[in-house]
Amino acid sequence: MKKQLWLLIVLLLILGAFFILPKPKFRSFLFGVFLADRPGDLDLNRFKASFGKSPDLVMIFLDWGKFIEPEVVTAVYGKGSFLVVTWEPWNASSKEGIDYKGLLLGRYDKYISDFALSLKDMGKEVMVRFAHEQNGDWYPWSGEKIGKDTYIALCRYIKGIFDKNGVKNVKWVFAVNWEDIPADNYFLDYYPGDDYVDYIGIDGYNWGSSESWSKWMEFKDIFLKRYLEIINNTSKPVLISEFSTSSSGGDKAKWIRQAFREIDSMDRVHGIILFNLDKEADWGFNEGTPAFSVLKELVRRIDSPR
Repeated sequence: MKKQLWLLIVLLLILGAFFILPKPKFRSFLFGVFLADRPGDLDLNRFKASFGKSPDLVMIFLDWGKFIEPEVVTAVYGKGSFLVVTWEPWNASSKEGIDYKGLLLGRYDKYISDFALSLKDMGKEVMVRFAHEQNGDWYPWSGEKIGKDTYIALCRYIKGIFDKNGVKNVKWVFAVNWEDIPADNYFLDYYPGDDYVDYIGIDGYNWGSSESWSKWMEFKDIFLKRYLEIINNTSKPVLISEFSTSSSGGDKAKWIRQAFREIDSMDRVHGIILFNLDKEADWGFNEGTPAFSVLKELVRRIDSPR
């Protein structure tokens, strides 16, 4: 009887420890978010209030010919975060591309130099994703439309102007789609070379059943194959540079929990950027939902390298 009582006490202690002790930390990686087109103090304060910490990375999208607004720079770096700038060579509202061949002939040199110097003047590290998802067919700079030689030349030309201006605080992200569309549009055909890339990013979303053409996909189904291709062919660190999930057709809370488990096992993933805003689908993790509660727990378990 005493032995049974002792075993019961031990079992209760083990169960109590399981529920009371904090969950173990994930390995060290940067956690980033896309919150708004022009994230300000309100957006970042709301995020910290919700999740208990500021994000390491804050991503914005920037059209060609424009500059980062000073208020955005002040808000982001004032919270101890830093910017990831998705620099898109087009006019997003009209979806018109720029003159890509003209760029290589010097047509936009002044703007590129001025933009480079504006980043240099920030005096803080900033990541730049130039002309992302070139292995898809939806952007005017897609390799299928301008050719791989022109795409590579654009990346090298722009970095050359940054180098001439002595810009040393920019880290370059070669960001690709998780899937080659069409299938022969292989992402590494557009790789500009190790001297022009600091990180390789992967973009991917679980659309679930939100579209007629989509189906529910787990995080590993989207990212694992591309991740393995990258680490087996390059020595660069990896970013999950855009990701999120719809709630249509599955369990959003379970999906994000499993996603973090997979990320934790991907040793070359240096950082992740969650698209936390409803846009084409319900990508956001909104307060009061089970998915939000799970994400809040997961974010607090990240061992941030900052």
